[in-house]
Amino acid sequence: MARRCSARAAAVTAVLVILGTGRMHAQALPLDTSEQQRPNRPVSWPRLQLSDPVARRATLKALDEAWQLLAQPDCVALLAGFSDSSGRPLEQHLESLSLDPQTYLTMLVFIDGSREVVCVEGVFAFTAPGSRVVRLCVDELKRTSQQSPRHTAASFIHEMLHSLGLGENPPSPKEITRRVLAACHRDEIVPRHIIF
Repeated sequence: MARRCSARAAAVTAVLVILGTGRMHAQALPLDTSEQQRPNRPVSWPRLQLSDPVARRATLKALDEAWQLLAQPDCVALLAGFSDSSGRPLEQHLESLSLDPQTYLTMLVFIDGSREVVCVEGVFAFTAPGSRVVRLCVDELKRTSQQSPRHTAASFIHEMLHSLGLGENPPSPKEITRRVLAACHRDEIVPRHIIF
């Protein structure tokens, strides 16, 4: 019995030494600073709160595309071309938060705003400048995503710009989306029926 206990104790000690050594080696490894770390795309966009399954799928697809577009320098340059109400470029606001555009997009909360009056008027989505909550108009979202997936992704970037502090009129909603499409999707033609 004593031999079994001492054999077990020796085995446990050996495992702990190996685990401890592994941890020490893992901590001792130098970090690779040769490449700037890229943000990770969210797997399921946990801040998306839509119960309509069709609208949810369309939104997930559009957010994935918007996230990829925000890795492109021309698309990110939009933030330098737009300012908040105090005249500060949106890129400076983002820098003050120590965030990149892709990470900031993952921090927005998307909810169903279909009961709001603006959704009845055919608007895609809306938010207040500086708010991280974006309200989606589910019927228009589904219609737009079927007719122009690229426009749908651009509309999410449009709303992200408002979240960073961009107001409207001026620039008009149509002008904001036109500039997003020009920078991020150079070959996009905006369907005529869409109300910005």
